[in-house]
Amino acid sequence: MADLKSRAIYVALRERILSNDIAPGTRLVMRDVANRYDASDIPVREALRMLERDGLVETAPYRGARVTTLTAKEVEETYFIRSHLESIATGLAAERITDAELAQLDLLMIEMRAAVDAQDGPRFSDLNLEFHRTIVASCGNDMLRELTMDIWQRHSGFQRVFRMVPERLAISQREHEGIMAALHDHDADRASRLALLHKLSVRDSVSKLVDQVGERGSDPAGDGARPAARDHARTAP
Repeated sequence: MADLKSRAIYVALRERILSNDIAPGTRLVMRDVANRYDASDIPVREALRMLERDGLVETAPYRGARVTTLTAKEVEETYFIRSHLESIATGLAAERITDAELAQLDLLMIEMRAAVDAQDGPRFSDLNLEFHRTIVASCGNDMLRELTMDIWQRHSGFQRVFRMVPERLAISQREHEGIMAALHDHDADRASRLALLHKLSVRDSVSKLVDQVGERGSDPAGDGARPAARDHARTAP
């Protein structure tokens, strides 16, 4: 029962963080979170650990937990690594991908188009992750796959771009269409190049969001949280 409660609190807080209902820098006071979700401290503590693993929450001694803030430098460095890893993986996938995996990706493409039409950012975000996960899983290099997935896990806050920048959905989907065409043609060079350009395009959107959030600041939201001291660096999802 505790595990189910922890998971429920984790899912609820994660969605509120990704939708910016709880802003970057906001303190998450354990007792207030527990009261909100009618829980004891134990499942709340576990939920916060799960959020910390996702890179959405950070904890410090005597300061407790707060929603993670990111600097423009962190966005640049993370996407530098992600873009090259996923470019390599997508190129390898183009050479090795099976008809069954292509069919799975085609189905995801249909669902992503529907999410774009509905302007459903959360749904598109989930499908986008599954789309790229399927491609990377088909690359045939286990170490490359694990490194890429680890970076995704630790920086899942970047998914906020699909909730806060509506035009990003259609842009990403157009880029996905090009990648899919290259995969169907088993064109490794084109698939690798388009995957690199796609990640750099996402980086630019996230960086722009960093600037916007940093310029207007962030107000604490919900759970009786008090704002953490303002970081001098710009903040981002």
